[in-house]
Amino acid sequence: MTIETEKYIIRRLADTPTERGVCGWRKTLVTHDDTPVANVSHLTIDDSKYHYHRQMTEFYYVLSGGGTITLDGEKQLIAAGDLVVIKPGVWHTSEGEMDVLILGVPAGEKTDVWFE
Repeated sequence: MTIETEKYIIRRLADTPTERGVCGWRKTLVTHDDTPVANVSHLTIDDSKYHYHRQMTEFYYVLSGGGTITLDGEKQLIAAGDLVVIKPGVWHTSEGEMDVLILGVPAGEKTDVWFE
């Protein structure tokens, strides 16, 4: 169920479709179409691809599980309750069994993903 008015949006995770994303299985709760300010996704990590963003800062909040996140070639352990701020230009990927909440600012969930 989604409730949208001129003033707010309520979107339920259970009703949000799952799609294959760059880092795993994603349910995009807020997209650029909703607001150019930010995108918000619930992500289950699976076969994450090494990539970066030119403009978007990503905030990874680990909801459950854990594993590693690689940031510009450096692996760091992360677990439930950890927050990782990934600034533009930082190559990153993650491994492990974890669910994360991702906030991208400004919104660029489909247009600001680079693999060069």
